[in-house]
Amino acid sequence: MVERVRTSFFDPARGAAWAERHAGYARQITERAAFVAETNRLLAELGASHTELIDAGDPRAAELRAIFSHALGSRPRMSLGLQVEPDEAGLVIVTAYPAGPAARAGLRRGDRLVAIDGAPASPARLAAVAARTSLGVQRRRGGPIETLVVAPRSIEPAEEWAQAQRAGTRVLAGPDGVRAGYVWLWSCAGDRPAEQLADALHGDLAAADGLIVDLRDGWGGCDPGLVSQFDREVPVITSIDRAGTRAIYAAAWTGPLVVLVNRRTRSGKEVVAAALQRHRRAVVVGERTAGAVVAGQPFALADGSLLYLAVADVLVDGARLEGAGVVPDVVVADDVAQSEGRDPVLDRALAVLSEEVRRARDPLRVDR
Repeated sequence: MVERVRTSFFDPARGAAWAERHAGYARQITERAAFVAETNRLLAELGASHTELIDAGDPRAAELRAIFSHALGSRPRMSLGLQVEPDEAGLVIVTAYPAGPAARAGLRRGDRLVAIDGAPASPARLAAVAARTSLGVQRRRGGPIETLVVAPRSIEPAEEWAQAQRAGTRVLAGPDGVRAGYVWLWSCAGDRPAEQLADALHGDLAAADGLIVDLRDGWGGCDPGLVSQFDREVPVITSIDRAGTRAIYAAAWTGPLVVLVNRRTRSGKEVVAAALQRHRRAVVVGERTAGAVVAGQPFALADGSLLYLAVADVLVDGARLEGAGVVPDVVVADDVAQSEGRDPVLDRALAVLSEEVRRARDPLRVDR
């Protein structure tokens, strides 16, 4: 692994110096958890995103294999349909995938998992679920612990994300009767998420007054070409048959647009958000993004773990987003833990979109 950093890290001098400094660092480590922790402590010295050792038992390993399936291969896993982040008292649910097992059982954003089958909740225990699982859930700080039983399903990660994107795409009621199309993208790696987005824009969301694209959390992987789905310069085609019937085809969404981001928005999602913001095509709402914009590549190790390594630097229109991120136009803290299902970022986005729709209808408005 040290040699891989030497030969593949995007900054050759930094990679070589790191490898020289840490040659043989693991010789005295006998426990797997200690090895992973020490490796990641040392990799952090490289000061780059997309650079860490991901243990085979970490749920992210299966997800990275799905994103890089062309090189690593992907396979189904047992999933409760949850994404979590650890905190001091358990695991906070960042997302319960729409229509997934956990969401159907009543789990929601902000709930804290404090126990899994009677033992303290941990990422490893969550990743190891294989049958009906008892979850101890605390909805609010100091509140009682409820017990919910959830049955996992066997599903390939990319298929789970595609199903969640379809189920989560809908029209929301905004202020003043505005119909807000809402699209949630957990990962936009590969062709499928963009294709589903295009289908929704020409289908269920076509009659919406404005659009909210949620890029919070999850994986990046967005092709910069995704921006073209919102390009106002793409012509709108109207065909008129001999009976005078008109059919309108818009190849891109040209209406008001709001993009949601937070501190976990990373990589290709940051590229898309930055481009839409810079060209004044969208209002960006939420928190400063992760600033994780280099090209990463996972290398499979013999024990099933993955060495995720930054292999190329990335500039976006000549600017470096790594370490800087995207600063929203409208800043709203995205505090997930025990939010009891509330989503202040989305609430603010609906208000912003409503104002954008009113401005589009009355271009002479100057107030904001």
